[in-house]
Amino acid sequence: MIDRRMLMVSGLAFGATSALAVKPSSAAKRAAIEAVQLPSGFNGSFAYARGGKIEHARYVGMADVEAGKAISPDTQFKWGSASKWLASATVLRLVEQKRLSLDAPITAYLPDFRRDTGEQVLLKHVLSNTSGIPDLLTRQLAKEPALRTTDASAATMVARFGDGDLSFVPGKGWDYGAINWAIVAAIIERVTGETFPQSVAKLVLRPLSMTATGFVQPGQPPMPNLAAAYGSSMPPVRKMAPNPSFIAASGNTASTVRDAVRAAHGIFHDSLLSAASRRDLTTIQWPEEDYALGGRVHSIDGNVWAWETGKVQGYRALISHRLDRSETIVIFNTTDLAQSQLSTWAEAIARA
Repeated sequence: MIDRRMLMVSGLAFGATSALAVKPSSAAKRAAIEAVQLPSGFNGSFAYARGGKIEHARYVGMADVEAGKAISPDTQFKWGSASKWLASATVLRLVEQKRLSLDAPITAYLPDFRRDTGEQVLLKHVLSNTSGIPDLLTRQLAKEPALRTTDASAATMVARFGDGDLSFVPGKGWDYGAINWAIVAAIIERVTGETFPQSVAKLVLRPLSMTATGFVQPGQPPMPNLAAAYGSSMPPVRKMAPNPSFIAASGNTASTVRDAVRAAHGIFHDSLLSAASRRDLTTIQWPEEDYALGGRVHSIDGNVWAWETGKVQGYRALISHRLDRSETIVIFNTTDLAQSQLSTWAEAIARA
């Protein structure tokens, strides 16, 4: 069995292209994308990029079925949980500025947090879903639907739902809990004195020229090019709902395919992050889930890819990026497909 932790620290030259690497064939990638057999009623986009430049894209179906508006390069899609990747990159920018430390307990930044648990949980634990803090927030959502439309801040949600007894020793278990990411947002907001979207924009989006990326939530600018999502395309039945601001770090990002490519290249191969930060971002913390900080790391035929996936309502997203050379595959969907289907398509494109 491959030791996935060792895989990430065994000499990958982040930000550099191996001299021994075979140059990928753009024609082969184009053929692989065009060969994908799509289910009836599919709405979405595919793209392959190299060096941060899209070499082939495929736009399929409707951004708004009822209005007859087709998907185009300007269409924006919700990222769902792939938003955690941008949150982690924002944290790492603050680490580089020495305003945060991955190895500091969360009580260093949230002094009102429950001391006996918070002093055991390090910042890297919440970023990797290994904190052990029980997700009382998600459990309450089913009982209290009004939480989905509240304007309460992340700090307020952490104060209310972050005080449970630890489910496991931090770093010794894994739980994909929304409370972890409310904690991340609350820490960023407390340290910067800005809203979470403001910090992400300043530290990540603007430096990478991600001008078509934003947050679909109250208090943020409208996104008129956002595609509608559907649970059924014939007849069209929308599967969309507003998301509260307190989950901004875990699910509210939306962008175009072009901006997703800019994010992948900029974070992993440009100068946004230091080499040390890129290693932190892609070092697996929980091998059973291939989970690093804010996303997974996935091996395809021995080649290592960052593997950012997400789903929210009818939206699906997959942003994958090969770490030893700048290749990016983006797939967005708005028709409630199984996430595994997007992964199957991305792997086929990667192998082409």
